[in-house]
Amino acid sequence: MLLLRKYLWLNFLFFSLFTASSIVAEEFRLRAHHAFWKNQTADTEKEIDFGRGVSAKILGKYPILRDERSVNYITRIGTGISAQLGRPELRYYFGVLDTEEINAFAAPGGYIFVTRGALKLMHNEAQLAGVLAHELAHIDQKHIVRKLKLQSIDRSLTSGIAQVLGGASLSAKIALERLNDLAFKMLMEEGLSKDDEADADQKALEMLLSTGYDLQSYLDYLQSLKPFLEKGQAKVLSKTHPTIQFRYNNLRNFIIKNELENFNGKKNEKRFQQNTVQL
Repeated sequence: MLLLRKYLWLNFLFFSLFTASSIVAEEFRLRAHHAFWKNQTADTEKEIDFGRGVSAKILGKYPILRDERSVNYITRIGTGISAQLGRPELRYYFGVLDTEEINAFAAPGGYIFVTRGALKLMHNEAQLAGVLAHELAHIDQKHIVRKLKLQSIDRSLTSGIAQVLGGASLSAKIALERLNDLAFKMLMEEGLSKDDEADADQKALEMLLSTGYDLQSYLDYLQSLKPFLEKGQAKVLSKTHPTIQFRYNNLRNFIIKNELENFNGKKNEKRFQQNTVQL
């Protein structure tokens, strides 16, 4: 009997300790989960603030196009792509820069710009979708954020952007302005790595495939840039991106590897021409 009581007591004690430890573990898990998402939300908010500042610098260099029909059309195409394949926590903004310079830019937080010069070289909607998808991929993969080492590189609860730019102190504002300058310089002078550009190109093809657009049209557009790069009419693009041949070869290899040579997607040439005729 004494042995049975001892056994029951030990069982009760073990159960109590196990239950208590389980409750503590669950509380810790919930707190950690809450802290993680709180940090994620803070990072997203700071990323948007960061991108807004970078966008302001882009708009300080290039005027914005005021052609309502073209801008609405491009926004509609970009929004359609981002709704399916963008980051759900972001709202994406699309603008046209009123310059003959041939380029497109993506600022962190969802800000995407394409120049009038780049649009004038396009022949169909699939090419426009490809360029917008390329820039969208830079945002989704956080290429600028990662290059500036603002994103946490491990799975700890340490916040990345929010840790650097958090608060409203003077030092935080100075840090934000400094990072805006670095990101703007990256877009205009240094560029991202070859790997990041290749990644954005591949993601663009995947997005085109998912949305039913013609893949070869994007490659044709890249090829059409070559004479303009050689003449110096796309100075920023030539400084900040790998060669067109490098990009084209990577994409052709991707198409061949995945047996997509015979994929015939939509081009929407007529709709593109109707909405960009004023350019």
